[in-house]
Amino acid sequence: MLDLQKDVQKYQTQISSGKRILNPADDPSAAAQSVQLTERIGALTQYDRNANLANLRLSEQETAVEATQNALQRVRELVLRAKNRSLATADRRFIAAEVGERLNEIQLLANKKNSSGEYIFAGTAADTLPFAPDITGTMLYAGNDTVRALEIAEGRTIGEGLAGSDVFMGIRNGNGTFVTGLGAANTGTGRPINDRVTDLTAFTTDNFRIVFTAANTYDVVNDTSGATILSAQSYVDGSAISFNGNSLAITGVPNVADEFTLGPARNQSVIATISRAQRDMSVDITSAELGAESAFNLDRALGDIDLALDSLGSMRAQIGARQNALDSQISINTDVSLQLQSVKSKLEDVDIADAISRLSRQTQALEAAQQAFIRIQGLSLFNYLG
Repeated sequence: MLDLQKDVQKYQTQISSGKRILNPADDPSAAAQSVQLTERIGALTQYDRNANLANLRLSEQETAVEATQNALQRVRELVLRAKNRSLATADRRFIAAEVGERLNEIQLLANKKNSSGEYIFAGTAADTLPFAPDITGTMLYAGNDTVRALEIAEGRTIGEGLAGSDVFMGIRNGNGTFVTGLGAANTGTGRPINDRVTDLTAFTTDNFRIVFTAANTYDVVNDTSGATILSAQSYVDGSAISFNGNSLAITGVPNVADEFTLGPARNQSVIATISRAQRDMSVDITSAELGAESAFNLDRALGDIDLALDSLGSMRAQIGARQNALDSQISINTDVSLQLQSVKSKLEDVDIADAISRLSRQTQALEAAQQAFIRIQGLSLFNYLG
């Protein structure tokens, strides 16, 4: 009868809890499998938490990068306006003032914090102000190039963001391969235009000068080797000058001893690009040579801004690709978790109808046993009295 009471209690507990396995002894093999499934489901839950956190961090960065693009696009529009030679100096300075406001906006975006109070573009040095000027005013990056990787599936991690050095610092200047310049002592109105790479296999990272040795005559000197590679070339305004796998033209009227430089492109920060544009459009154009220099500098600023916009677009594409990967992995994790929960349910959950049927039978058996026990007890007492 004691066993019947235990069975009745067991079925009652199974029905109330919905679980077939009340303790490991009920089904040791199924209980062990259930523990393993619980651990795997728990891991998937943590993976989803990580993925959602990474998505949040990436969204915060994407918003900041988009705002930077918008501000930089406005700077580009302002540079185009500043190129108008008919503008008065005061008008150019008003334009430069707005460029300064956009520069401040971008600096704030580069030093933006997330909802946890961490700098979003500092890499893993999240408590360090990532961008700050040195004593010369040059903007330096104080974060690091490492981003925290979060595990979003077994054996799969994803970076929760991009380092500020990649977003704001790693942008090539010039045309992305080489950069041209004006000699500091130039007195003519010549300036380089239409610079491009024509043969990457012939390109080297040497530094070159185009030197006007006489009226309408120039040499090309390799400053790295010291060799003159083109001598006594005839100058034609706007005509291509080709060497070292490069091509450029010079427009205007260079004077004797004027020089034009060409060297490998370097990384330049978004902030430096805007600062330079602001400075160049603030120059008083008091002579033809200053006008030529200003036009060249603003043309170069436009080129640098376009490269920066391309780079920021690439950063946003990287962020979007990671977000797509996260969404895909979350969907996979959800499907796997549902499958595991289904298997776990089949192992653990009780068949309610079957349990009720068993409870009914065992209850009837227990009641019959109790009545039989009472009758036996009554007979024993009667015999004793007799």
